[in-house]
Amino acid sequence: MQIQDFFIKGDMKGAIAYMREHEEFREILPAYIAVFENCEYRTYDVPEALNRILLQYQVYYRDVFYCGLPEPEAADKLLTRLRALLDMPDAEETLLAEQLRATFEAKGYHALFGKTQGYFGPYVWKDTVPTVYSVELPCGTAEYTVNILKGFVFRSWMDYLTFGRFGTGGWASPDGTINCIEQAYDFSSERFLVSLLKHEAQHTVDMKQFPGITPAELEYRAKLVELIYCNDVHLLQKFLAEAVEGKPHDSHAVASARVKREFADTDQTELSAIQARARELFQEHCKEMSEKYCDEQR
Repeated sequence: MQIQDFFIKGDMKGAIAYMREHEEFREILPAYIAVFENCEYRTYDVPEALNRILLQYQVYYRDVFYCGLPEPEAADKLLTRLRALLDMPDAEETLLAEQLRATFEAKGYHALFGKTQGYFGPYVWKDTVPTVYSVELPCGTAEYTVNILKGFVFRSWMDYLTFGRFGTGGWASPDGTINCIEQAYDFSSERFLVSLLKHEAQHTVDMKQFPGITPAELEYRAKLVELIYCNDVHLLQKFLAEAVEGKPHDSHAVASARVKREFADTDQTELSAIQARARELFQEHCKEMSEKYCDEQR
């Protein structure tokens, strides 16, 4: 077992016990003991009123991940404390989140509240920088705007538990704009340039060109685009591992299942063969989509 296994399970007692047994964690261990065993919570470089809000989330994390309190009970305590702090004793969760956001914005910060993978946790950052990229795709070049989020103060629960070692890399806004956390990305990497930019830009192009296209079709096409441009044979293996035939409502699983079928006779160890097959399949799928969606509009 490795340390990240404890973090993924949210088992901070197990993580701390593991650190005590392994010399490589000698320097970071005191920081975990201070927070989780001694309740010596962190303070952030923000106004005191905002620190008081962030403290409530730190207590919640200790309740859930160290003390083992059931999440609904810990969440109820968190919301009760936040209502008292904001003097909104009867506020519903949505209204409370809106007031929290407004409180941070009034102090010059961007903030997003809600749950990530089942647990409450705010995202608080200083600057949002819209950045336009010119993205090469199989059928031409498209412009795609990404919001680069800079100056993070707080990045939800996984970042908190791991002192920044792991955490969310970004999310999509309701309008479809991708928000990228600057510290989580190497902007010269394939993870950003291919798996994010080309993938999402292809979605944008396809939704305009093929009104009515299904989520599974979108994902299939975007995965093919990744395979056309990637320089790592392991990307195909990643898609194959995600393939599930029996989950019709999981568009990624359905798309990966189709990739698995279509690449069954391809040399999966040869990058040029993977790229060539992906380009061939993409062109075939363009014809399929044109017949299905464009002909319907005539």
